[in-house]
Amino acid sequence: MTPTIRVFVPTFRRPHLLRRALRSLLAQTYPSWVAEVRNDDPTDHSPEEVARECNDPRIRYIQHRTNLGGVALFNAVFSSDTEPYVSLLEDDNWWQPAFLQRMLSALEAHPEVTLAWSNQQVWEETAAGDWRDTGRLVRPAAVDLAPVLIPWPQSTQCLGALHANGAMLLRTRRGVGYAIPRMEFGGTEAVRERMLPHPLLYVPEPLAVFSVTRATHRSREPAAWATLQVLLAATFFKHAPTTPAFWHELWQRARHQSPRMTGPLILAALQDPALRSQLKHSTAGDWRHLAIRSLRRPTVFLKLWRARQREPELWNFLAEHTARRTAENSGRIADGGTRLGLEKS
Repeated sequence: MTPTIRVFVPTFRRPHLLRRALRSLLAQTYPSWVAEVRNDDPTDHSPEEVARECNDPRIRYIQHRTNLGGVALFNAVFSSDTEPYVSLLEDDNWWQPAFLQRMLSALEAHPEVTLAWSNQQVWEETAAGDWRDTGRLVRPAAVDLAPVLIPWPQSTQCLGALHANGAMLLRTRRGVGYAIPRMEFGGTEAVRERMLPHPLLYVPEPLAVFSVTRATHRSREPAAWATLQVLLAATFFKHAPTTPAFWHELWQRARHQSPRMTGPLILAALQDPALRSQLKHSTAGDWRHLAIRSLRRPTVFLKLWRARQREPELWNFLAEHTARRTAENSGRIADGGTRLGLEKS
């Protein structure tokens, strides 16, 4: 049987979690896949033994000679075109047995869609090293589990992403890739989503598991993710075609988030003179909140104030692809994305 799906399984110093991820891959009801276990730690050979334990010819093990880092490794995933579809199973996450089958069926029913993703259950690691089901989902539970087409733009995409790397299936096209620039790894989904043709396809059924580990490889630099959010918002303000009601709703949602997210919106509006009109949606309370946070971390504030100047490559990349999404969806003016029920629970 010719493989239909290539599954990338990146791993880094977590062989005990890798074993669980691979068990969920072997349990898939859809059998026509091949997998690459990519070990990004050149000094650690324990994942090779874990892959060998599977005793499955569909699984290939690759030991990197140098550490690529998350962004470069995931770029390889989103540039693969050897099979019709590609998916990504991170070593700390896992899938329900029907994941590949249901996601493939959803995409085949919508040949115009490039990427589909499913809802996820949330499990967390305890202090003792065990795992427990929190009973939560990443997205709100849905009564109707039929896949939903998601057009560009949605309000969530102003400061983040809709899709999840560990719950997605991507339709490949020969010679077409979705590589993003060097950046803070935690924001890769949001940046790459600006490259993806829309509509996206959301499968409300929780077919994957998002794990909350006690240790993380992501940056703890406070300005890194905040800088990205400012640039995401600024380019969204500049290029997303929306109505006044959409912007009002977006600011209201940011105001009621925890933590409050109006600060990045204000800083985004200050990145370009053409965006200053967004400030009419801000309130005295929004400015007061930003001032308090800025006094606590003045160095971070100064970095965010100059986000565009500090990260010109990322600014240009986001501006270019945000404008492309808008051009390919010309004629569709967003009047509010929250009605789709995609806010995180």
